[in-house]
Amino acid sequence: MKRIIWMLVMWSIMGSILYAQEPDLLKEGIKEYKAENYEEAAEILKKVRKQNPKSSVAAFFLGLAYKQMMKYPEAEVNFKDAVTLRPRIKEALVELIDILYRLGKLEEAKKWIKVAEKEKIYPAKIAFLTGLILQKENKNKEAIKYFEKAKSLNPKLSASCNFQIGICYVKMRKLKNAKKQFEAVVTQVPYSDLATFARRYHDLIKKRIELERPLRISILNFFQYDDNVILRPNDEQVATGISGEQSTALLSNIRVDFVPRLSGPWLFSAYYSFYGNFHRKNSTTHDITAHTVSISPGYNFGRSALNLMGTYSYIFRHEHRYMDNLTIGPLFRTLIKKNNILECFAGYTKKRYLETPLMAEEDRDSTGMDAYLSWIWFFKREGFFNLRYEFLYDDAEGVNWENYGNRLTFNITVPIIRRLKFQFSSDAYFQDFSNRHTVFGKHRVDHTYTILAGFTIKILKQVDLILQYTRTRCDSNIAIYDYTRNLLSSGIEIRF
Repeated sequence: MKRIIWMLVMWSIMGSILYAQEPDLLKEGIKEYKAENYEEAAEILKKVRKQNPKSSVAAFFLGLAYKQMMKYPEAEVNFKDAVTLRPRIKEALVELIDILYRLGKLEEAKKWIKVAEKEKIYPAKIAFLTGLILQKENKNKEAIKYFEKAKSLNPKLSASCNFQIGICYVKMRKLKNAKKQFEAVVTQVPYSDLATFARRYHDLIKKRIELERPLRISILNFFQYDDNVILRPNDEQVATGISGEQSTALLSNIRVDFVPRLSGPWLFSAYYSFYGNFHRKNSTTHDITAHTVSISPGYNFGRSALNLMGTYSYIFRHEHRYMDNLTIGPLFRTLIKKNNILECFAGYTKKRYLETPLMAEEDRDSTGMDAYLSWIWFFKREGFFNLRYEFLYDDAEGVNWENYGNRLTFNITVPIIRRLKFQFSSDAYFQDFSNRHTVFGKHRVDHTYTILAGFTIKILKQVDLILQYTRTRCDSNIAIYDYTRNLLSSGIEIRF
């Protein structure tokens, strides 16, 4: 009996010693936390919690230490203890909601928000956190209301609220509204980290607004030297008597793009293009002007988009109607990786040549298809890479022109220095004609290879100087279609 009494006395003494030590340990843990020694604070506060699991203060500061160490699951456990143990720590409820938001446990966070609203705990902070949760759920209009509420309840939160409102407007694609919010942040807290982030967003949005102007115009004028305008055959026996193949030329292209920013997932784009190629020699047979209209409504699914693309061209040779061309079909785009886009198109084509052919077999009017698969990669600041495979089929009225083709295209643009870019492209087009040629007595096969190399020099913000060299080699098993062509171009592109 005496032994039992002695043991009880000893336990009582030990407990008193431990609880006497706890305040000192707790103070030490809080001191380390305030000194931003979070790992040391966590170790001390864990000991306090082990000695006294019912200490809500120890749970709260241990949760704060874990939060600073970005150990959010451990912080969640301790904040939950801090809001349920006695005395309940009101600040812990705000921290718990914040941690649940960071962990993506939005529904659970909402339950604790209801508790905070009912007990009127830090209404401004709770309104701000509610806005963050709604923003994460992409309920941006509702989120803005809560950020505005938080500002009205506590003006000290104005800069943070304006920043988050700006983010909401970016997600809603209301870029001008977003720009104003970020400008307000910079004015309110000009030397803070938040202002630094706001400036970055502001600059990006400014560029984005410029890029997303609904109406854009580009004008391109090239002076060219062409050593084979008339596609004089390489075979001298076939080319006997053919001369005057060399000429200078002026190439002009005007393009007007209309891309309105629609609310919601709907997309729309359209453009009109004028193309003209005017030669000093052989102008009556080789001057070309073309008018093209394209319309492309679509739907944005997030990482991918589907458009119905229709393009119509009307072409004149010299002053006479030459041909028209219609292409229509679905275009699917998807973001396969950051800065990587995959495109897939399959369309119906119709070509109509408006000049009467010399014979029925030479009638080039056709219906057919055009399908391609394209990979686009954007790299560095203005770097661009594109690899594309295309299949084409022309079911021509004249037997000499029915053909199908496989085309492989490679394009790359590499920034060299700030105002200078190098461009290179190559194109291989393998064209097989379906029928035996009625004049030459064999199936025609054309392999056409084109390479282009050049430099783009930015003279002004919206003005580029372009220098290019293009070489085309058509290797045909019918000599009259076998030729080589070299083209030198220099010109100016202006964008509005």
